[in-house]
Amino acid sequence: MNGFDFSLVKEATDARIARGILPGAVLCVNIEGKRVYEYCAGYSDVENKTPLRKDAIFRLASMTKPIAVAAVLREQDAGRLSVKDNVSKYIPAFAQTVKVGKLDEHGNVVFDKKAARELTVEDLLTHGSGLGAGPVGDKQLAEGNRTHWHTLEEAAEGYAKWYLDFSPCTSQFYSALTALDVAARIVEITSGQSYEAYLKEHIFAPLGMKDTTYHLRAEQKTRLVPMYRLSDAADAITPEPHFGYAGHDGFPEGCESGCTCLFSTMEDYSKFAEMLCGEGETNGVRILSREAVRAMRTPYFEDGFAGMNPYFIWGYAVRVRCAAKDGEQELTPGSYGWSGAFNTHFWVDPARKLTAVYMSNLNNAGGAGAVTAFEFECNVMRSLKKE
Repeated sequence: MNGFDFSLVKEATDARIARGILPGAVLCVNIEGKRVYEYCAGYSDVENKTPLRKDAIFRLASMTKPIAVAAVLREQDAGRLSVKDNVSKYIPAFAQTVKVGKLDEHGNVVFDKKAARELTVEDLLTHGSGLGAGPVGDKQLAEGNRTHWHTLEEAAEGYAKWYLDFSPCTSQFYSALTALDVAARIVEITSGQSYEAYLKEHIFAPLGMKDTTYHLRAEQKTRLVPMYRLSDAADAITPEPHFGYAGHDGFPEGCESGCTCLFSTMEDYSKFAEMLCGEGETNGVRILSREAVRAMRTPYFEDGFAGMNPYFIWGYAVRVRCAAKDGEQELTPGSYGWSGAFNTHFWVDPARKLTAVYMSNLNNAGGAGAVTAFEFECNVMRSLKKE
């Protein structure tokens, strides 16, 4: 297709399906705004050998987070907030979240010290907030289960009572289920809209993302892929029947979260990635300012900062490639993207004007550390070298 040979991508995908360790996958690669490769293989329902559809709907899990960042940055573009603002400017209860906790000898969360400063909106975007970012956050999440908070308002007010794992921006630790919910709540406050209504009007509809939603219609539910689990020996997959319509980290059905819970297709998410690659614009439609996208993909922490991986640095809820691993063909420095816990992955390569999206359905694939995500990256880059 278009002179590129992506046989490495196809062969690796087919091999996993043939070995019975991957239900199926749908993926694409775009260069300079044009589709140069797409592939759909395997099954939606392995037991009944139902072929996977190109328009199959997947659970995005943490690939929801970059969309939440886009919403926050759009509100900043509109002049309704600044990422430098204190969170308490919008949610006053966060003025009290100035304490760092620790676990005592019994595993209970107790006061450790006063935080150096209040949380800012930017802290929420960079995983530097300390909110829900470690053992203290894990314990509080287990005790104040997110399933009991059905709205972003309820969740944000609940998180405002929490202890932090560390003082803001003194370390970095991934906030899987917390910080971006607070950011999404701020979007509701500044825009005066419900969060999903905001995303539909200002991001999904303009980009033509017709299958991206928190609330699936009846027809969309027929395209939602069942969930599978890879065995501990990584030699077989089994159905995970408890993953019903919701199935996102135990959140309530239809929960509107900035961290997780969105459903989408490969094609829809590719449109979002293309918008980022176009510096906020695609097909003549501008969603974000160029400055907003550049801020999103700029490494926020310095190399060597506490908690950082030596090869990637966080931008705004995207991991930015900063160096190549010895002996491994990976992404171009400056490439950025993120993954979902259920085996979805994407990245944008600004230098090559490339976007790539991978969708599958394994609930224990490893998220950003999934072998399938790394394999996809390597095989795409090796394919480009073959041209």
